[in-house]
Amino acid sequence: METNVQSNIVIAGASHLTKKPQDTPLNVIELMCEATQKAAEDAGNDAILSVVDQIIVPQGTWAISNPGGLVAQHLGIQAKSIIYNIGILQSSLIKRAIEDVSASKSRCTLIVGGEAKNYERHASESLNPIPTLSDSRKQESTEFIHPSELPISRYEIDMGLIGAPDQYALIENSYAHAHKLTREDHQELINSEWQEMARIADSIPSSWTRDAHDHLTENGWGRTIATPYKLHHVTQWNVNQASAILITTEDIAETYSNRSDGFIFPHALIESNAVTPLTERSQLHHCSGLDQIKTEYERLTGKQPSESQLHELYSCFPIAVRLQREAFELGKRPGTITGGMTFAGGPYNNFMLQGLSQLTKQVRESQTTGVITSISGMLTKQGLISLSSQQPPSGMYLSDISDKTRPGTNTMQIEPEMCGNAKVVSSTVSYSAGAPKVYVLAENPDRQRRLLVSNSSTVIEEFLKSHKIGDTIHISQEGSINL
Repeated sequence: METNVQSNIVIAGASHLTKKPQDTPLNVIELMCEATQKAAEDAGNDAILSVVDQIIVPQGTWAISNPGGLVAQHLGIQAKSIIYNIGILQSSLIKRAIEDVSASKSRCTLIVGGEAKNYERHASESLNPIPTLSDSRKQESTEFIHPSELPISRYEIDMGLIGAPDQYALIENSYAHAHKLTREDHQELINSEWQEMARIADSIPSSWTRDAHDHLTENGWGRTIATPYKLHHVTQWNVNQASAILITTEDIAETYSNRSDGFIFPHALIESNAVTPLTERSQLHHCSGLDQIKTEYERLTGKQPSESQLHELYSCFPIAVRLQREAFELGKRPGTITGGMTFAGGPYNNFMLQGLSQLTKQVRESQTTGVITSISGMLTKQGLISLSSQQPPSGMYLSDISDKTRPGTNTMQIEPEMCGNAKVVSSTVSYSAGAPKVYVLAENPDRQRRLLVSNSSTVIEEFLKSHKIGDTIHISQEGSINL
């Protein structure tokens, strides 16, 4: 489904905010309010907040029924409040804002989100709570958007395979096997990719972690989370960060702004919302949605994603970045301007907005083009937004390619009672829940699959030696693994 937006939609202002542990503690609403004020300053005039009539917030780790209402109340503006739940692409919030502004349903939409987990953790440890704001706005004023499908299946939930590190580790190890990487070479590849991310993060003052590159060189990668991932390979959302984006028309932006260096124009926004749970994918490390996004981007713009000067690829785990880099044919070009979610800081369900703010700033400063991506679930849904300092020649494009993605994703049948001989599709030893356990996805000659979970020390020891992908195991009637 494709829409051509003819009105000149712009990002009038954007901000990203990082508060370090030693700074004065703020709650998450206060962080969002400060980020909003900074976005207005970035637009060139605080007066632009007077035309904000819609506030969209991505659901975070916090339990606040109407965050947009609280932000509006705190800033003294009247605006409709919308929450987008976890499991929805963060690019969808931008899409909603563009659609509503172009259809004159909104004059100016504020998209704002944040996390104050670090402050909250320290407050809990010190028994000194950070200040709160009363959640007093009427619940009826909030529109709550839920995903149409969960990114993981009921079967995966029942088997306890709910942690993102565990699922992404299964994808990572499937990739290593397909590319015939040894355990040592695979670990070196991951480490080198993330060392480069750390180096870039170190150059940016707003990064949550500074001097990360030297720290990793001196101290290593920390405890194992899910083989091959260690602590410093996974996203860091124990942060105090917020970001805000103001989306409006060029005419309104010019009226309420004093900018002399121009606004930033979205050119294309492409999403795939097709849902195939990880255990059902015939190739765990193949992502049809990324391939289709590249094809659709070329069709709409006549260009390749790699032709943009700046890229911010969603960086929840190394395999996610690597598959995006390969799909978009970036070669040796950096896939981040921020340093990614581990080192720049990954405020849970808000990182794309954090990255979009920084990309907006760099596109404006360099008068060039940029691409940013979003991912939801276990590489389940994918999105891309392209930005430019120049107006799109034929309007901007909004495109949902879910119907094109589904045919390219081959699926397998889950058989929860499958037993007998089966081939290992992927595995990981997980420490994310404390005591180690091994997850093994196995497949029989009839193309049936079963997910196995074992806390046997003998089995764990064997899977620590080798992921055994491609090897044959025997599954008992009770679901135990016999090597």
